[in-house]
Amino acid sequence: MKASLADAATSAPRLKADAIGPWGLAALVVGVTSPAIGLYAMWGPIEVTAGPVAPLVFLAALIITLPTVLSYASLNRVAPSAGAVAGWLWTTVNPATGMLAGLIMTTYFLMTAITVPLLFALFFRDLLTWMYPATPGMAPLVAGVILHSGLIALICLRGAEASIKTTIRLMLLETGVVLALSLTILWVKAGQPGGINLSPFNPAQATQGLPGFWAAIILGMLAFAGFDVVATAAEEARAPRDNVPRVLIVAVIGMALFWAANAWVLTLSAPPGQVAEYNANGLTAITPVARSYWGWGSLIVIVTAFSGLTAIYIASVQGASRIIFALARHRLLPGFFAKLKGEKRVPHIAVLFVVATCAVMGLVSLAILKNGLDSFVWWSNAMVFFAALTFIGVNVANFLYFWGTRQFGLVRNLIVPIAGVFLNLYLIYAAFFSSLWSAPLRTGRSIVYVCLALFLLMLLAVACMRFFGGSLRAGSAPIGVAPTDPGHGA
Repeated sequence: MKASLADAATSAPRLKADAIGPWGLAALVVGVTSPAIGLYAMWGPIEVTAGPVAPLVFLAALIITLPTVLSYASLNRVAPSAGAVAGWLWTTVNPATGMLAGLIMTTYFLMTAITVPLLFALFFRDLLTWMYPATPGMAPLVAGVILHSGLIALICLRGAEASIKTTIRLMLLETGVVLALSLTILWVKAGQPGGINLSPFNPAQATQGLPGFWAAIILGMLAFAGFDVVATAAEEARAPRDNVPRVLIVAVIGMALFWAANAWVLTLSAPPGQVAEYNANGLTAITPVARSYWGWGSLIVIVTAFSGLTAIYIASVQGASRIIFALARHRLLPGFFAKLKGEKRVPHIAVLFVVATCAVMGLVSLAILKNGLDSFVWWSNAMVFFAALTFIGVNVANFLYFWGTRQFGLVRNLIVPIAGVFLNLYLIYAAFFSSLWSAPLRTGRSIVYVCLALFLLMLLAVACMRFFGGSLRAGSAPIGVAPTDPGHGA
């Protein structure tokens, strides 16, 4: 089966090669995880869910994520792929498993993207409320979802290079504002007795116990969600076998440390009860906290929230559309998704489909839940289920791809993937089934029901392909970039 990888390069439509350099790849990872939004969106809900231990939650989420990062790096060194885990499992297990992995990863990226315009809408409402205090509750949220989705469609249709340049500029802006706010808080707290302490790193401060801590890890995982978008950029990347693995490892670890340090400062900034009150009122806690330290300067936080969310949305659409393109090129999805437009070879139909899905699903959740923050958290929790399944698939592929080859390493290709599979399985059990199943139907069990229903539909689609798609299964994997056979030296 591995030998077929050498024939994976296809004469089918291809994305533009060498369009993204190492800094562009780094911008994809940092942009989709976002220095600012990982804190703006997650810090308040994490503190309410677990207690004032947000730095520990971010570090725990890194520990769960890191084995998968290393597995992604190992596979990208020999088989960089626009289809990512779909191509790897197609090759190492069978085509049906590869197709299932592709559907799961597509759902994971789509759900990640759906959360973004919802969070944008919350900050858009904050801005309108700051300007016009009598602004009605739901109208700004609906307008925010539509406006943000329209803007992202225009940017992403310009091609990967334009999208990456925009992401880099936005990323630098938001990072500077986060650091400035943290320094301001530390300056103020330094003048108060005991204002600066290390209690947020003390596990005893996890006032909601172990179940609450695991539930908070779901939100911590969301902060990392989409880091693997860089793998889907392999076909457009410069020297993907060198740049993709290096960028993955450095960027993910760097982001985790950045979040943990700044979450420590934010946890010192306000009493837990006050943060819980903001959350209960459907507010992002960062805005009132910034207002208390910067006054009118809190408007800067809202502006950088817009910039950070735009960077995430761009990277999410980039990743989801490339997965859809890779599967459609292999006829596992409707062929029109594989159409390319212009000299920059943009999969325009796939891009528009992703953006439209985000807007529609965001508006549907607002109509059902009547609360912007609840809608954001609902999709966030649902996304983690499919993210964990994707990560399990990548770790399994890491072991199977290298097993029996000269490049097989005990730590890199055995211990690391075993740790990755175990941690993600436990995450699904403890954080998804246990915590969400015991939560109210509206924002808990309903997520489990919907995710399991979607998973069953995917299994049905794969079964149909297995029994009726013989010609599809006979072809090479939807790999996107011709790999190096590990048995003959990469």
